[in-house]
Amino acid sequence: MANQLDTKTNDDNFNDNGFWLRYKDFIQKTANNRTALDRINYGRKYCHILINQNAQEILSLPNEKRIHVMKALSSLSKFVGCYDKWRNIITKYQLKWSNDNSLDIFKNIIIDQDKSYDSMLEWLKNFLNLSNIKKEYRNILLFTTLTGLRQLEALQSIKMIKDDTQYYINNNTMLVEHFRFPQFFIRRTKKAYISIVNESILDIARNSASLNSYMSLVSGIKRDNPNYDIHTKYCREIFATYLRNNGIEQEVIDLLQGRIPKSIFVRHYYRPDLERFDKIRELLDKLYNKITIDKSL
Repeated sequence: MANQLDTKTNDDNFNDNGFWLRYKDFIQKTANNRTALDRINYGRKYCHILINQNAQEILSLPNEKRIHVMKALSSLSKFVGCYDKWRNIITKYQLKWSNDNSLDIFKNIIIDQDKSYDSMLEWLKNFLNLSNIKKEYRNILLFTTLTGLRQLEALQSIKMIKDDTQYYINNNTMLVEHFRFPQFFIRRTKKAYISIVNESILDIARNSASLNSYMSLVSGIKRDNPNYDIHTKYCREIFATYLRNNGIEQEVIDLLQGRIPKSIFVRHYYRPDLERFDKIRELLDKLYNKITIDKSL
């Protein structure tokens, strides 16, 4: 595709299925299937913004959707060789990459009690006690809560634990070492390095369903509960909030959730003792007891 995106020829290229198949091959080299599908779908719908260089319509989109559209257009512009034009559009329309402003964050923390720690914990307890949901599916969310992983990361981790993948579980430190498999866990914007485990957490993984996608999990849960509201994101939030409420440093929580802060302190000075991980392991045992109403879990 040429670099001048305001021509009829390029508009036709965007309407060519062959173009999108080539783009799919390009995007799948750096993204998982779900992310690739999002990039393609949003790219198809909003590619005219690159042609017309008019981003007025995405200014009023909800924050999360706007970010998805911007990521799609950024990726697409790199593929067609007009990233400079996309940067000009960002500047012209003052597009922001951040999901939330300070007021939104304040509301999430203080005002929205539907997403408070106690309400999220109550939802998870109720979910784990639903007898008409297979134990193998309930265990997935239990494992996700006790590791703090994102849902796709948790599904991949479960598969590798069940397959007894070599070099994945360090039996000396009782850490699951995601960093050894960057093709699965070290993505461009989302990463997972390690998870603290014990035999109970590993057994939960081994007794979980092996699924390839988040939608497979949702379908399995909704099969017998079609109107049930699923909040898998709560698992990761419960993990982080629980550890922080019990005195674990933010830097350690960030590390366990795949975030490496850019501060000089973390990069050059902060070196937590591994005994800190033993403390977290004890806390995870307490969290398990806190959320499992049905002790047969």
